[in-house]
Formats: sequence, C-alpha cells, structure tokens
Amino acid sequence: MEHVQIQILKRIRLFERLPDNTVARLAGMARMQHLAAGDMLFEEGSPALLFHSLLDGSAVLTSGTCGEESVLEFVGSGDSFLLPSVLLGAPYPVSARMSTAGQVLTLPARTFLQLVARDTALARHCAQAVAQHWSLLLAQVKQIKTQGAAERLAHFLLSHVTTTMGPAALTLPGMKKQVATRLGIKPETLSRSLRKPPPARSSRPKPLSTLRRRPRAKLPQQSRPR
Repeated sequence: MEHVQIQILKRIRLFERLPDNTVARLAGMARMQHLAAGDMLFEEGSPALLFHSLLDGSAVLTSGTCGEESVLEFVGSGDSFLLPSVLLGAPYPVSARMSTAGQVLTLPARTFLQLVARDTALARHCAQAVAQHWSLLLAQVKQIKTQGAAERLAHFLLSHVTTTMGPAALTLPGMKKQVATRLGIKPETLSRSLRKPPPARSSRPKPLSTLRRRPRAKLPQQSRPR
C-alpha cells in the first residue's frame, strides 16, 4: 500500500471541503491500494475494520451467495463505502467488489473514529454524508413501491447524466443484469426498454448501453385572445 498526499485525499467527496489541517491528519493514516477488476474489498458480515473510498474505477455493492448475488448499488470515483457501518462499529451489511481496475483509499476504522470524535468539521461532514445517504435510500424505496419498471429505469439513467443542457450520452455503470437487479426488474425487461427506438422520426434504435437525451423543443407562442 502507498502513503497518500493531501491533494489525493481531497479527490474523495467526503473530504474535499475539509480544512487542510483535518485532511493532513487523515492523510497521515490513509493508505492507497491498486486493485484489479473482480477483487473483493470486503465481504458481507465481516467486521468494518477499514473505511474504504474509491479514488478511481468503479465497484458494486452486492448481497447473497456467489451465483445468486443481487447488486444493490454502484460505487464510482470519489465515493465512500458504508460510512454508517464504520461509525457504528457494525459489520458490513453487504459485500463490495471492484467492477473495473482502480485505486482504493483506506483508513483504519478505529483511528478514523477517534478523529471524528475530536474534529468537529469532520464530524459535521460525516453527519451530512449519512443524511444524504438516508435520503437516497428513501427515494429508492419510494421508487420501488410507487413506480413501474420503465419509470425506475428512466430515473436511474437520468441520475447518471452529468450535463443539464443539450444532448447527453451515458454508459451503464455495470452489466445489464447488474443494473436490472439494482432496479428490481427482470433483465429481459431492461433489455426491451433499452432496445426501444426513440419516439422521434429516426428509425435507428439506440445502442443498448447508451441513452441520449435531447432538449425539449420550445412550443410556439400562441397569441392571446383579444
């Protein structure tokens, strides 16, 4: 494992706005590791001895036995893994596996907790991160309970679009089967939805792993009745 510099640590969203002196303390205990696609970060039920964050690459959170596991969430560059488990000293409720090669930053859970107890800025950022995570979980439960498969897929795809104006293209964060289990739909339903040609005049179907969003056309202004 490699020692970590302050500017590298600030690539993690949880730490990017912390004061430099706090980041310097974190950098002193942090280590960086290069992992290959398929490498496990931790397994479901194991003690949360390390706090993991992803510097680059992508990973999946899964539950279940090999061959019958379900994908619960995708993790991307700058994201952290299961902060609540580390704060509570609870076992990891899910497993994490790299879906691509990447770099992982780790902090010893006990030392990290000691710093959280002393550093109000770090404690505040952790509280905000947990609140945001809870809000996202609630939104996912609401979608599963109140929306159909097509609506859930549309919300998921649009949540991965970074641009707000003009056409946008994205690549699915995982295999189609993984995305389907994350959304609680059948893989064949996902495939059919992605194969559907757009309602516009073009008859060419979109690629399976890409979605292109066009800006809404402006409606002609109607003259007001006099």
